Amino acid sequence: MTVESLAADELQGGGAAGMMPFVYGHVDPALFPIKQLRQALREVLAVQGAPALNYGASLGCGELRDYLREKLSRDEGLGVERDELMLTSGASAGLDTAVRLFTVPGDTVLVEAPSYHEALANIRDHPVKLAAVPLDKDGLVVDSLAERLESLTLAGERPALLYTIPSFQNPSGVTLSAERRPRVLELARRYRLLVIEDDVYRDLCFHDPLPPSLYALDTEGVVIRLGSFSKILAPGLRLGWVLGPAEHIDRMANCGLTLSGGGANPLVAYMVAAYCRRGWLEPHIDGLRKSYRERRDVFLAALKAHMPPGVTWTEPGGGFFVWLTLPASPAASVVLAQAERRGVTFLTGEPFYAEGGGERHVRLAFSYLEPQVLARGVEILGDIMSRG
Repeated sequence: MTVESLAADELQGGGAAGMMPFVYGHVDPALFPIKQLRQALREVLAVQGAPALNYGASLGCGELRDYLREKLSRDEGLGVERDELMLTSGASAGLDTAVRLFTVPGDTVLVEAPSYHEALANIRDHPVKLAAVPLDKDGLVVDSLAERLESLTLAGERPALLYTIPSFQNPSGVTLSAERRPRVLELARRYRLLVIEDDVYRDLCFHDPLPPSLYALDTEGVVIRLGSFSKILAPGLRLGWVLGPAEHIDRMANCGLTLSGGGANPLVAYMVAAYCRRGWLEPHIDGLRKSYRERRDVFLAALKAHMPPGVTWTEPGGGFFVWLTLPASPAASVVLAQAERRGVTFLTGEPFYAEGGGERHVRLAFSYLEPQVLARGVEILGDIMSRG
């Protein structure tokens, strides 16, 4: 998507018309499979119009759920039963429902530092406390998680949930190492902690296979895993899914708001099921991987070419984001102010921290803009930082 082709009311990447937006992890609209989705919708309306336009089952469209179960079996070797998977109106809806159902007022929810800022806002809508656990290049620091759980317990607090993004984490881009994943589950079992695994970027892996998900490693029913079509098809579909123990899924599917809604987006779910059954999703994901890998590579090369000494960054193996750490000066907010005057915008690190921090950090999304625009934006940022 070129900046020049976007009118002000069309630019959904996080900036005004004419800006180079590195703000949000949005998909380049040129990558949407509009023709195929149109065909799938026509087929649904012609053949399944009545059920698709009616209230649906509380767990969601059975045809799409069965496709997802087959995909999980094929891709990850997971045997997911029908009552262990439900559709949601996006991954955020799954997170919101889980926090609402599996905490009581005053409970503590542990989150990564940094973590996805919209998820933090979602959790803050509930009467719970947030406790942050740091990340490093290998993901969540498990020793710090253990220390935080112990200190909370000794203080009489109840740690109820851990919200984690283990694969190509938002905003950092790092992935939780295979060695650390069983240790997270061990702590969850020990402290009777429910783990909310936000794994929406799993399919967007550029190189080596990812470690098994926490859900795949879980043998005692302590993990609820979130997935989404927003990253692998189109965010406007507002369609995701939740995997978990049958008793948790039943509770989520049959709570008041979910039950009265008649299932998640029945018409959209039928359309996506038709799209997937035609064999279109897998090659589409392959194309996304290729496109995002190219953008990531251009982005990293531009950072290496233009960033001054003292600036460091992550090198994600998938997903949408690169996380910059700046030297003591200039602050990220100063860089942002100067960058916006030159047509580049991004998010500074503060919103991604539950307990303060982030002033020296910048999240840059490489998913939305074409490679040449990405390179030009990084060149501008490098020039600003080099000038101090």
